[in-house]
Amino acid sequence: MMTELVLVEGVSDVQLISYFMQNVYGWKYRNSNALGITELDKYEHIESLSKGENQLVLCGVGGNGKFASFIDKHRINAMIVEKDIASLMVVTDRDEDNDAKIGRRVNKALENVTAKSGEWISNHIIDLFGQNKLVNTFLLIIPTNENGALERVIIDALEDIPEEKGLIGEVIRFIDDLKREMVPDLNHANKYNKATVGTFFSVRDPQNAMRSFGTFISKIDWAQSESLKTLFEPFSYLGREKPIDNQIT
Repeated sequence: MMTELVLVEGVSDVQLISYFMQNVYGWKYRNSNALGITELDKYEHIESLSKGENQLVLCGVGGNGKFASFIDKHRINAMIVEKDIASLMVVTDRDEDNDAKIGRRVNKALENVTAKSGEWISNHIIDLFGQNKLVNTFLLIIPTNENGALERVIIDALEDIPEEKGLIGEVIRFIDDLKREMVPDLNHANKYNKATVGTFFSVRDPQNAMRSFGTFISKIDWAQSESLKTLFEPFSYLGREKPIDNQIT
């Protein structure tokens, strides 16, 4: 039995990852988690999943730049020592930063373990009883090879899915026209991507256009997206042995 913890930026990240874990990797939704982590404000979002005896706790920390405060408020550093946590994943948007800068920011918030971008590593730490234990970590920066955030990942995934490719292409052309002629703010990549995703879902499912992003997640067969499968491949190791090359003592 193992308990694993995933920290992500926001609600949308949790919802997409939760969908993928349940529909691609066979995890099941649970009402509570073994770590006792609960939402402390309206911006945080916690979901718990299980697979056999293993449990996965997905935590939306409340937005960009809130990893450190979430880790502090929820005593995550102490929990890693005190609780039987087998692994920790941190999933964060790239925006316009490089891997090294993001890694420094994330690791500054972690006291007992270190996470490395794109690689599972094993950290040797001392538990509450003075015994040695291993905690595996992984830092996933999205997108992996371009600037942006979750919305860029979603656009790439939709372009992979045959049933969605035509509509997302039309939406992109529409947003491009607005960017050139009416809405110069769309020249900012993150705003462009948010407008594209929002327009796509509103047109695809107009009855739910005023509802939250989570309403649209289950409407798309994300398992058809090869780019999303590749990006989320590290999640396939949750609940089982990790491909560890490096150990940190």
